[in-house]
Amino acid sequence: MNKFAFIMRGVPGSGKTTTANFLAGSNGSVHSIDDLHVDPEGNFLWSDDKEHELYEKNFIEFVSSLDKSIPVVICDCINITKKDYFKYVNAASSRGYITSTVTMNPPAPEVAAIRNSHNVSKDQILEMYEAWTNGEG
Repeated sequence: MNKFAFIMRGVPGSGKTTTANFLAGSNGSVHSIDDLHVDPEGNFLWSDDKEHELYEKNFIEFVSSLDKSIPVVICDCINITKKDYFKYVNAASSRGYITSTVTMNPPAPEVAAIRNSHNVSKDQILEMYEAWTNGEG
């Protein structure tokens, strides 16, 4: 039986989560960094202090799903640079998964700022695009 891993890439508001949930269907597992930044009442709260810790937790949970041979495993993070996402690709490939990096069509910064649900500003999105186009992505 084939196993698939999808690594989502894109700025907030680009449709990563919607696409990830579609790809996962009823048998997949989506590992979203956004889910780790939620308080007990379900409110999204970004914490710069916990950013590294939570990205590592997201990776560990992703690998756990791979180790359980879940048929479809998805990383739902912005993954701007290769450094950000390549460890997910390597982990999945080394476990026999067919791996694909899914790069969302980049919306205009103004559109992404309106569409994202985490109050990421147009200026922050422009910074992400700058990192992407400066050879880091």
